[in-house]
Amino acid sequence: MAQVRDPNEAGLSVVVRGEGEREFMKAMRKFKRKVAESGIINDFRDKQYYEKPSDKKRKAKKQAVRRQQRALLDEKNNY
Repeated sequence: MAQVRDPNEAGLSVVVRGEGEREFMKAMRKFKRKVAESGIINDFRDKQYYEKPSDKKRKAKKQAVRRQQRALLDEKNNY
């Protein structure tokens, strides 16, 4: 990664204001929650490697079947 001399030209930067470790940990929890909710990590993982469209469809169908089977098992166990 190339170094940027001007901090205004750098990508994302985060500044945590407050004293002590508690403030930092609170800010870290908030940051992690917001990143998880926005789906940035999942998008990065999905786009990290190329996946053929047919493989994507196959994977989605497999997940749907598993979800349906799990729902049937839960329904059967509830009765």
